[in-house]
Amino acid sequence: MNRLMVFLDAIRDHLDSFALPPAASVRVGVGPDPITVQLDSDRLEDVARGLLTWAASLDDVTASLWRPEGGGSVHLELSGRTPCGIPVVVYGGVWFDEATFPDLPAGMRQEMPVFVLRQWNSPGEVAA
Repeated sequence: MNRLMVFLDAIRDHLDSFALPPAASVRVGVGPDPITVQLDSDRLEDVARGLLTWAASLDDVTASLWRPEGGGSVHLELSGRTPCGIPVVVYGGVWFDEATFPDLPAGMRQEMPVFVLRQWNSPGEVAA
């Protein structure tokens, strides 16, 4: 079986095994991050909740923020491994808000602790 089929089987099994939030897209390739999942939401609370759900299903989880050069949005990203060891990146984009992301200039990527997502999971809370 070729690597692409292994990755397709891995993400299909993972999606079947866990109650994960809706995805807008799932990309499967053969590079260093073979599986990328985009969440189907642009609200901070929903993206944070979705990433936390994914975090509970993955091993070796790290989180980061990325604000593209245009500056109008922020990508919240989670990296980890499925229980069978396949790398997965899960992300969602939200609108940039200075009060929520005060130290994130356009074009910048920053690591962040996963617990920050828990604070954003409740409406009205600011974690930064």
